[in-house]
Amino acid sequence: MLSRFLRVWGLGVWGLGFRVWGSGFPFWLLRGSYGGICVSQVFGANVGAVLIKAGGQIPSTKEFETLAVSTWQAAGFPDLGIGNYNKFGTVQRSTMGEGIYDVAAGAPPHLPVSPHSEQAYLHQVPRFCSFVCQRPADVGGELQLFDNVVLGEELGDLTDKLARLGVTYFRVMGDQVRSANWSYATGMWQDRFATPSWAEAKSRAGADVVMGGSSGAQLGPGEEGTVVLNWTVPAVTWVTVSSDTCSSGVKPVRAVLQSILDNHKSVNYGTGIPALHSTWGDGTDFDDWELEVLRKAVAKSLWASMKLEEGDVVVVDNWHYAHGRSPYEGQRKHAALISDRFPRA
Repeated sequence: MLSRFLRVWGLGVWGLGFRVWGSGFPFWLLRGSYGGICVSQVFGANVGAVLIKAGGQIPSTKEFETLAVSTWQAAGFPDLGIGNYNKFGTVQRSTMGEGIYDVAAGAPPHLPVSPHSEQAYLHQVPRFCSFVCQRPADVGGELQLFDNVVLGEELGDLTDKLARLGVTYFRVMGDQVRSANWSYATGMWQDRFATPSWAEAKSRAGADVVMGGSSGAQLGPGEEGTVVLNWTVPAVTWVTVSSDTCSSGVKPVRAVLQSILDNHKSVNYGTGIPALHSTWGDGTDFDDWELEVLRKAVAKSLWASMKLEEGDVVVVDNWHYAHGRSPYEGQRKHAALISDRFPRA
């Protein structure tokens, strides 16, 4: 709820601008005309998220880009540009402009979207993500933010296990000949690797440092003529938060940067072979108890839940926060973009 933002997020007004505090760093957004639209309110979080109220005006594609990029660049990343979702992601999303994509990725409206940091299944993860509300749902559809630092604290010993083993992610893809009716958005391996050669595709997977770091990814045969891509990445990283006890005013803390539940086969929305899955980094499955502990810890890490209004823009520290959405009724249209990415710390 918005009251959660107003209570937790720090905001100071200096002259005609807002001084907004993020993860140990201040940044500015000017009041009034900004990027071609009137920004009536700006709320800043002392932990790395910003809600921009645009007075009911829906930003154009360019205006949305300007708001997002200017915010994260002012937050201590002055040269950070827009990332490419479809080039490195493992599902293809419809786009609304250069770098801007539709957030709808197959999850039915009556089911929630499991909390995840954007493309946290990759070794190189976008540092920020941003959302714009073009049409709110009639009922529900709240954007939810989950604190990855709190998640690590709540998981206890499982955080240590995640730090030790990491997470292995799996993607099932179709083959243009052997499973030509494969319709999931993971697509065909020939398209994903831009080659009809199986040997070349395996070589390109093994060299994909964005996906799997120095170990790359492994491509092998799957069920019913499909193929399976898998790779292992760390699940625990470090983020910086404000601290009154450190002379620098900030301190590093552990955060669980993951997309486990959003990729686990237990939340498969379709029929037939699940296209996504996740396991421990040693290949063993998460058992029922571990999944239950993870779900309860995620629930406790919920930091904010709000139904965005038309024109609202949210910019999020993607390493510190995961996001999800609640079930909804009616038509809901949100768009998103990501920043460029970094290897996990």
